Amino acid sequence: MTTVSSPGEEQVGSGVATEPSTGAPGTARGVLASPAMQGLLAFLLYALVYLSTAARPLIAHIGSAQLDQKSPDPNFYVWAMQWWPYAIGHLTNPWYSHLIGAPAGDSLAWVTTAPPLALLASPITVLAGPVVTFNLVTALGLPLAAWAAFVLCRRLTGRFWPSVVGGAVFGFSAYEMNHGSAGQLNLTYSLLLPILAYLVVVWRDRGLRDRTFVILAGLIMAVQFYLFLETFADLTAVLVVGLIAGLVIAGPDARPQLLRLTRLLAFAYAIAIVLAVPYLAYALTNKPPRLKANTSMDLASVFVPRPGRTFGVGWLAHLAAGPVTPSRACYVGIPLLVLALLLAVTRWSSRLVRFLTCMLVFIMVAALGSTLYFGGRSIEGLPWGKVWTLPILRNAYPLRLMVFAFLVLAVATAVFLAVADSAVKEGSLGSPAVWGRWLLAVLVLLAIVADTPSFSFATETNVPSFISTGQYRHDLRAGEIAVVVSNVGNAGMLWQAQSDYYWRLAGGFINAFITHRTDLPKPVQNLEHATPANVAQFEQYVRKDRIGAVLLDVRHEPHWSVVFQRMGLTGHRIGNVMVYQTNGCASCRPLTQAQIAAPASVTA
Repeated sequence: MTTVSSPGEEQVGSGVATEPSTGAPGTARGVLASPAMQGLLAFLLYALVYLSTAARPLIAHIGSAQLDQKSPDPNFYVWAMQWWPYAIGHLTNPWYSHLIGAPAGDSLAWVTTAPPLALLASPITVLAGPVVTFNLVTALGLPLAAWAAFVLCRRLTGRFWPSVVGGAVFGFSAYEMNHGSAGQLNLTYSLLLPILAYLVVVWRDRGLRDRTFVILAGLIMAVQFYLFLETFADLTAVLVVGLIAGLVIAGPDARPQLLRLTRLLAFAYAIAIVLAVPYLAYALTNKPPRLKANTSMDLASVFVPRPGRTFGVGWLAHLAAGPVTPSRACYVGIPLLVLALLLAVTRWSSRLVRFLTCMLVFIMVAALGSTLYFGGRSIEGLPWGKVWTLPILRNAYPLRLMVFAFLVLAVATAVFLAVADSAVKEGSLGSPAVWGRWLLAVLVLLAIVADTPSFSFATETNVPSFISTGQYRHDLRAGEIAVVVSNVGNAGMLWQAQSDYYWRLAGGFINAFITHRTDLPKPVQNLEHATPANVAQFEQYVRKDRIGAVLLDVRHEPHWSVVFQRMGLTGHRIGNVMVYQTNGCASCRPLTQAQIAAPASVTA
């Protein structure tokens, strides 16, 4: 995001000239009013609120794998937190692992393993394990995103409380909350976007030299590239449109500065691409998966809250049930939409406001993708729909552009409230225009709270003592291939990461468009609907792929797991894990359909 106001323009957001008096340096008032101290206070406020409410179990039980254990995503990221320090320490290719999808292994070229987070948190992983790392990183993601947006808003407005609200609009938006509750670290960590915008504003205000700006911007872009390639690509598109919009809206005096900014950003991109060469050299030799799901933003989701948060209104509840689950991350809410509209109407003379409004409209229209959806129904194709079929864009999620919309809305909120904050300092607290703005801000925050997703937490740890106590070393050989059968999402990757990759995992869910079924290999998963042919296929699979053991999670045992015993596998129970040594399936026998369908007489 770029700004278009010139240093002397009379408006909120014209640079450090709008900063309020901070008091004498060294005094208590001066320290509390300093940008650094206010940034710290804002982060502590965000962290206190978030960690004492929605994310409290992550900290209270930081050593337990518990976030949304029905989904494969959280335990995949637990695995990723362990994988990067392991791969670097063992001098192995970090974009290909023979430890999952065994025996062949799986390419991680188009998988979002979030290497910057994994490497940054590697000391914690080494000392406390990947589960602790995942819980801590997940818990801090939203407060950090809110803090980064606060820093940007405060730089633009010079006001503390308006910037606090603006930071909350971004950091606790539906986009952040939905991905945070799902444990999707690559999407939760969006703080680099407002930080890059902050650098642009500081450079505009002559707080950074050109060379320093280029280096810092290039490093941030490179980190974002490795954190999540799609967000990096979306950032590129938004920056291009933002620069064009800035040149159109800016006055003649500001256009040379914007052209200079364009050149500097080009240099920054060159640095980012050079730093990304190790990944690009490998990824471009691997074909990316083809996206087939609907990933466009449902227009109804912008102002309709999630199911169960519709205040008992029947027609609203019906409408809320329509949009697909990913589109719930696009919820803005009527109060925030009204705020953006009022800002545009009342402050249209401000170039910054015109820029924010134009960017918001562009981003939300682009997020609609190729087809207009409303309430889960396809209305009609959009004129620019073919753009999303291009090779670079056809695997992208248009709705993920909404992270930039929330950043624009965060800045708009801070600017909107900064006017009221200035009036309060001038003694106009009783003015309807002042308290009306703050009342609207309260409604914005209430709408965010009301739409907060329910965080799904397991009541107990999903790492059995068989793994946590090291018992697996007595029952598995180093490097042996094992299958983990459990109703917990990606239990195998969780257990393997906790064992520091002592054994190889057959299966593992790494991506919805690469791993099309579950975290189990197809011949194992087919036993859910067992037939004599599927049982025979499983036996062939065990022999061909040299599966040494099947580890059954007794506490979360699939109903079909009785087939292992019936086909002749002999297991022994260690804690809450049933260990079946396959021995090449030497004891396996064919089953008839009647034997498969017989009621279970023995429960493990």
